[in-house]
Amino acid sequence: MAESRMIQECIAELKSLLGVDRIITTASELKRRSHDLSYHEHHAPHAVIVVESEHHVCLVLKTCNKYKVPVIAVAGATSLEGHTIPTITHGAIILDLTSMDKVMDVHAEDLDCVVQPGVGWVDLKEHLEPLGLFFPPDPGAAACVGGMCGTNCSGTLAWRYGTMKDNVLSLRVALPDGTVVTTRRRATKSSAGYDLTRLFVGSEGTLGVITQATLRLRRIPKFTAVVMAQFQTLKHAGDAVAKVVHDGLILNRMELMDAHTIQSINISITDPAKQYRQFPTILFECAGSSQSTITEQFAALKEITGPVEASSPKGCVGFHAASSESESELLWHLRKRAYFAAKDLRKDDKLTSHSMSILTTDVAVPISHIVETLTLSRQDLDHHGLTGSIVAHAGDGNLHVFLVIDATNPKEVADAQAFRDRNARMALQFGGTCSGEHGIGIGKIHLLSEEVGVEAIELMRKIKSVVDPNGIMNPGKVFELKSNL
Repeated sequence: MAESRMIQECIAELKSLLGVDRIITTASELKRRSHDLSYHEHHAPHAVIVVESEHHVCLVLKTCNKYKVPVIAVAGATSLEGHTIPTITHGAIILDLTSMDKVMDVHAEDLDCVVQPGVGWVDLKEHLEPLGLFFPPDPGAAACVGGMCGTNCSGTLAWRYGTMKDNVLSLRVALPDGTVVTTRRRATKSSAGYDLTRLFVGSEGTLGVITQATLRLRRIPKFTAVVMAQFQTLKHAGDAVAKVVHDGLILNRMELMDAHTIQSINISITDPAKQYRQFPTILFECAGSSQSTITEQFAALKEITGPVEASSPKGCVGFHAASSESESELLWHLRKRAYFAAKDLRKDDKLTSHSMSILTTDVAVPISHIVETLTLSRQDLDHHGLTGSIVAHAGDGNLHVFLVIDATNPKEVADAQAFRDRNARMALQFGGTCSGEHGIGIGKIHLLSEEVGVEAIELMRKIKSVVDPNGIMNPGKVFELKSNL
């Protein structure tokens, strides 16, 4: 951690450069800014710097680099892996990007747009809809473009349209010394030089601060419809997922929820007649340029899931196609509620909102191992008496377990972390990854080393040492710095 004197001198210089109104140092506000959505221990920053332009960002970075004071760029603060909170070892100044929230340009004819890092993807969605366009990545509702780039996020549409790295054309990035680089031009293809865009996408704020992003857009499909299929077991549901992928059926989305997820959602539905049957459930979204395409996709799904009968070897116990746009939205609302609904699984435990937290796993495996990953994850939860639900972006093998814990209970936290590690190592054995879309952050540093090996970690350190020789950019995330950085 930087010396206290250096931190205070840094803050004083920033006040002179930016004005005192942009520097927040009150204890109550710093405490409020120490939180994200993760279960990790929160630590207040030294200060929060509110910026409105790339010029401001560069001034802050150049000054912090001079005093060797760590910086964490924050917009939505929706990280599930502690990216946006200081660590007790390093401390940090928070660079607040929420005012850099402009959609700067939309090139509808080229299917791209240029935005600042504080733009929320939901706001961008609303901005683009009148033009008949959309930006595919769809993580948590409050996520902003800067953090989405930082973690290489994805969401429910990634199976069809790819993750963030597939949908970012170019970036402007402020480096720790205050210089700015543009990673490439707007053309949809380029083989000019190193792929700097993908170097920064997924770097979790450890190399620089994204000040502008050029994003790839798609046209909104003319027709969409949702099918809900339910199965006797997770294995039956997983088999259906694998069959859809292997048959090459092109859908927009394929989201899986286990029976505990449906149970958690039902808890908040007071009318029993409106509750859902508590079986493993898959939501399929069909899309196309004509209604006949939708009809063909329905028929293909029906063939894959098999007849709805108790004796069916495919285990399908329910198959329902939404009959209207409003019904489709209602079905998708199930999946959108899954994360926060998980807390209701411990509603009777009388935990406070302060103590109750969710530890989320984020493994991804080759589709040939999706069935094993689903069933073994559920068995592990049940065997160890842990409370949690399972959802999956099933088409690309990305699975989340929402573990509901008392974050003030050290044993519960330790048990949840042990499950996370077992779950990740299972995925690694199947040729998968410990993080499909949430990133490494604080809690998965040891797992990244197991996944890619010490040689790859050392290469990452060398890259960081060149770009960020003073180690000020979000230290304590992705990998530990060596003492010479």
